[in-house]
Amino acid sequence: MPILKRSLEIDAPANEVWRVLTTPELVREWAAAYQDGLSIRTSWREGEPVTWKTSGGDTRAAGKVAAYRPGKLLKFDYASSDDHGDFSDTYEIVAKENRTWLNVTTGPLDEAEINALEGPTEEAIKEIKSLAEESAQIHGLRRT
Repeated sequence: MPILKRSLEIDAPANEVWRVLTTPELVREWAAAYQDGLSIRTSWREGEPVTWKTSGGDTRAAGKVAAYRPGKLLKFDYASSDDHGDFSDTYEIVAKENRTWLNVTTGPLDEAEINALEGPTEEAIKEIKSLAEESAQIHGLRRT
């Protein structure tokens, strides 16, 4: 089954990218690429539940925090509610040589689901980039 992979260079320190990935108010901003009003509920501890809720309170996805390594790795594992099997969302932050890269991986999912997620995922990581760079600029952390 296919996996969706995207990578983007971000002109901000890894800790700013991490903050955007794990601050509920900021998550709501970039998660709007998938669905307006989408929010995350979790304790941010490995093994603990994670739930994505719609603005109406419905559960869009539920799973667990599979990895939580501040500034480096965030992974959610989901049990599929249909016959497609389990899948994961992984956000890896790589900081090297004064550069920060965000690598996002989703899957495995079937071809139709991957195709449906491509556009929203592109928009979400662009928003993560924008939020992290804006925050870094405000706090004087942006690289030149």
